[in-house]
Amino acid sequence: MKQTHLRRSVITAMFGVLVAGNAAAATLGSFANGGFEGYTGNTNTFNSQVPPGWTTTAGTPDVFSAGTTMNNFAWKASSTGGDFLHGIGWDGNSYVESALQVGLTGLVVGQQYEVSFEQSISNSRFSAGGGYWEVVFGTESHNGALMSLPALGVIADWVWQTLLFTATSDIQTLEVIAHSDPATSSQRADLGIDSFFLGDPGTNPDNPQNPPTNVPEPFTLALLGIGMVGLAASRRKTRTQ
Repeated sequence: MKQTHLRRSVITAMFGVLVAGNAAAATLGSFANGGFEGYTGNTNTFNSQVPPGWTTTAGTPDVFSAGTTMNNFAWKASSTGGDFLHGIGWDGNSYVESALQVGLTGLVVGQQYEVSFEQSISNSRFSAGGGYWEVVFGTESHNGALMSLPALGVIADWVWQTLLFTATSDIQTLEVIAHSDPATSSQRADLGIDSFFLGDPGTNPDNPQNPPTNVPEPFTLALLGIGMVGLAASRRKTRTQ
């Protein structure tokens, strides 16, 4: 009877750990509009708009698409398609464009999270240099890779970026900021960002750098191992009694 009770307790505890992990992932999956969709206006102009779920925090970022060709811009669609966010980085002129999401909930303090996205860059009659995207999540900041300015008319690829952050609060803000190349900061950069994801590391199905996996996290595996050891010990004790 004692052995049966112990087995049930261990199984219940393991099930609770797995459910808690899945609940956290499900909550983070509700991150709003990482694809930057929902804008219904003209994307072939500097529209100074951000899509639903995002708030402008500096400058006047725009909603662009692969059809944004005014002023000699040349873009292709990202791997997830649709619209994307355009930002100007011009640090030498003290001008950057950025957008923010506030009040992201469901975070676990001390837990690591993946922020991944696609980024691209375009030349135009205004563009003059390369640049990169900075991502600020809570109190932590990381940069995407520096992109070089393509020749006029050349369409640059979209490139995945994968950044890891550690939550310091159960509610945090997330901001994306366009920057120009520090080596040529006086030269304007026109950048695109799309396919934005926030969640558990390795769970973004669109990111080829992190193929999806259903394997439990190491901490979960450790708890499962402890549970199995406990069951085995209980069985040995019963046999010797």
